[in-house]
Amino acid sequence: MYDCLQDSCSDFSFAVYDAVGRKRPLQGSLTATPLSGDSTLPLQDLINYADQLGYSSQLDESGLLTIHDVGLLDALNINSRFGQHLIISCDLRRETPVRF
Repeated sequence: MYDCLQDSCSDFSFAVYDAVGRKRPLQGSLTATPLSGDSTLPLQDLINYADQLGYSSQLDESGLLTIHDVGLLDALNINSRFGQHLIISCDLRRETPVRF
């Protein structure tokens, strides 16, 4: 990987499989805000949907909803289902890469 700020290059790796041979999933946080500031109904619908899927969510006072530990397939389904009414952003990763 090239770091343009430090003008350096480093190799990295991560374990694709866990200890019992299952592929490690991409997971991360999904955030959503309403397209218009006066409509919170889509956020409540998303909170209910996330609860049905078993995810914990947090709504702050500014109207930003964060759903924790979302998997890739569920993130894509959420975007497909709620993307017309919400601005959705998602950062999915595997475990932090390790240097070798």
